[in-house]
Amino acid sequence: MSALSIPLAAFAIGIAFGAVARWSGFCLRGAVEDALTTSNAPRLRGFLAAMVVALCGVQALVLMGTLDLSKAVVLPPTLFWGGALLGGAMFGMGMVLTGGCGTRMLVLAAGGNLRSVVSFLVFALVAYATIRGILAPARNALAVATTVSLGKQALPLAVGAVFVLAALAFVVWRRVPMKHLIGGVLIGLLVPLGYLATGVLGADEFEPTVVESINVTRAGGDALVYLLTWTGAKANFGIAFVGGILVGAALVAAVSRDFRLVGFERPVDMLRYAGGAALMGVGGVLALGCSIGNGLTGVASLAPVSFLSLPAMVLAAAATLKWRMSRKHP
Repeated sequence: MSALSIPLAAFAIGIAFGAVARWSGFCLRGAVEDALTTSNAPRLRGFLAAMVVALCGVQALVLMGTLDLSKAVVLPPTLFWGGALLGGAMFGMGMVLTGGCGTRMLVLAAGGNLRSVVSFLVFALVAYATIRGILAPARNALAVATTVSLGKQALPLAVGAVFVLAALAFVVWRRVPMKHLIGGVLIGLLVPLGYLATGVLGADEFEPTVVESINVTRAGGDALVYLLTWTGAKANFGIAFVGGILVGAALVAAVSRDFRLVGFERPVDMLRYAGGAALMGVGGVLALGCSIGNGLTGVASLAPVSFLSLPAMVLAAAATLKWRMSRKHP
């Protein structure tokens, strides 16, 4: 296996994600907003379609014996329930304040949105500080106080089956523009592809690769450090995935002639975006993933932490959106 195989695969997956997300408007924050403001909630149905496809694809690989998830990042032998609930809520609040989650910020930044550029830099910096920097001791203290051992790493397959049936029933309940469903299906397929890249292509007894799929919380921090220490550094799956998102979204923005520079209108807006990005940076680390890492990769892996953190994200995002709407903020 070439040392570049996994980064190249991740880069290709990132390009596909960025292109499809830019074209379809794929976004969990948008999905929550649609649920609150529209009758057919197209972005919510698109996100649910992605979750269904991701879950079915990953579990099919597991059942066929192609993929072993026992060493997957999203399936530790313990449950950090305090981080899942608190981190999920923080992330949900943050993605409303910044107008999107980590991947959405990359997609918007590729189209000239300077607010998203600043927000992603803050998000990545704070996430890295929570993993290895000044905020790590507080994270460790919370983990010691709110972590329990798990009898099994993953939830029963029956839980996934119930979720798939419920999500499918909601998706087909009302008609929505096909681009949202097509976009969701295509993005959902990227989750098993990510696992194939790290869990199958990267399977090596002497130089094992971290078994993971799409997620930008840690990847954002790693990408920032990689840019600063490029000499001698190696691009991993997450770093290449982040780079691919930018390229894919930029290509779609260029083809559709949708590139335009957008900045902060008022100084107070910058404070709001930076604060929201910081909340997402801390929250994403505590919850072991962003809206994509938990909502797609985690749910597809039947990770217990994701079935706690994702509802916390959604509920906190909905509450924050309602609060902003009551104050007549977009």
